[in-house]
Amino acid sequence: MTGMADVTVRAMREEDAADLYALYNQPAFRNGTLALPFESFEAVKAWATPRSPRDVHIVAEMAGRVVGAAGLRPFYGRRAHAAEFWIGVSEEFSGRGIGRQLLAALIDTADNWLNILRIEMTVFVDNARAIALYERFGFVIEGTHRAASFRDGAFVDVHCMARLRAGTER
Repeated sequence: MTGMADVTVRAMREEDAADLYALYNQPAFRNGTLALPFESFEAVKAWATPRSPRDVHIVAEMAGRVVGAAGLRPFYGRRAHAAEFWIGVSEEFSGRGIGRQLLAALIDTADNWLNILRIEMTVFVDNARAIALYERFGFVIEGTHRAASFRDGAFVDVHCMARLRAGTER
């Protein structure tokens, strides 16, 4: 699946590990996620490995280099209709629509291939760009978790956001 003329969205491969490690260790990635500084290559590789055959891990590739990555993790049992996701874009390529392409690919997979009704995640309340992106795709803020995470020496809040597949709203 391709988006911008020079960006290809594709399944994650084992040989992407070095680029994913570089992405994971960027300050912007760490600030927008629960990533910790100084993670080992092995820890990042394990984090990027699907935990289940149902997980979907994709990357955005530009000129042979991974410039963004995302994953969709469906739940099980009574929550099999729902999934969570993560997404990250290289600082160097931020603002070019790569996050939009990755999120669109995850939503298409969830809606049209996995029959996922609900996609959810948490996002730091100060991450206005991510919140705006998610809202463009129909995500809404369902609540706020106060002091949900510790980042850069302070406790920070996160919004819980979710999207129900079109036509299924209650």
